[in-house]
Amino acid sequence: MPLKPRQRAILAAVIEYYVETAEPVGSAVLAAHPLLTAVFGAVSTATIRNDLAALEDAGLLAHPHTSAGRIPTDAGYRYYVDEMLKPRPVRAAERARIRSDIAAPLSSMEDVLREATSTLAALTGYPAVASLPAARHDTLRHLQINKVPPRRLMLILVTAAGQIEHRLFEVETEVPAVRLNTVVNFLNETFGGQKLAELRARTFEDVTAGLHDEETIALARRAWELMRHSVGEISDERVIVQGLVTLLDEPEFSDISRARAAMRLFEDVAALSDLLRPVLPAEYSVGENTPRAHTIVIGHEHARADHPTVERLSLVGISYGNDGEVLGTVGVLGPTRMKYGEAAALVPVLAARLQQCLETL
Repeated sequence: MPLKPRQRAILAAVIEYYVETAEPVGSAVLAAHPLLTAVFGAVSTATIRNDLAALEDAGLLAHPHTSAGRIPTDAGYRYYVDEMLKPRPVRAAERARIRSDIAAPLSSMEDVLREATSTLAALTGYPAVASLPAARHDTLRHLQINKVPPRRLMLILVTAAGQIEHRLFEVETEVPAVRLNTVVNFLNETFGGQKLAELRARTFEDVTAGLHDEETIALARRAWELMRHSVGEISDERVIVQGLVTLLDEPEFSDISRARAAMRLFEDVAALSDLLRPVLPAEYSVGENTPRAHTIVIGHEHARADHPTVERLSLVGISYGNDGEVLGTVGVLGPTRMKYGEAAALVPVLAARLQQCLETL
């Protein structure tokens, strides 16, 4: 229903008070709240109670147990976020920390995302999460083969996102260093920088023109087969979580059973991936001065609302990418009683810095 100006102010006051205290809000508290008094002056508690009842009838507030106070519902938070939320200005000290924490030298996308989520968790006080690029978006950065005496070789595959795969294989005779170097150089020159999805689709016969010696070709084939097998096993669902302990400071998770359920959720990579996926758009464009819009998902709006913990959590997230391609999501996942204005201010600025660092990798 359309809200009257005083009802909008009361809803905002209830949410702001509840976010700070985690306590239901009564009419006496609201009568002295600056959001009301600054605009409407003195408002009687009877008038406020009537407005509270109307907001409850509209599904925006709830009346917990026998308390005289109200608390916001998911719909109330949604109305507040969509109609009244104004992200606060980002402080100079916060911008400086984001620039200094997320800076070169960082060797991989995973390193960048770990720094970004660590900084975001520290600044917001909520667990920070980031999905790593799906394997189809990742690229081969480097391949190495090391000798493991007496007649074994270790293939090491490193992707641009920081994924490292090891494969051990045996050879019938000791491989000369020259031949080993030839194979390693051949594979890196041929496949380095290619997307893993492209590697999966290629065959060894596509690229053998540069090799002529039969023993070298045989060794390269063995390495190629292991490389394709390794690429095929890289998971498309990997999520980084930082600052999880901050969730345990929230009253919603003071109960041990709720805390355990939250821990299990954050350990469930598939569930977290499902929660982050709605943030991903079809296109990607972000810059420090014009960051793309963040996305806020509240409580029961989550795709995994069947999980016992998800209904108590909200996500403030944003997509990140490189070269015009969406790669993943970064954001904070905290209680529905979160400081949305702070999270909505910091997440886009951090994503812009993340973008800058990814362009240097």
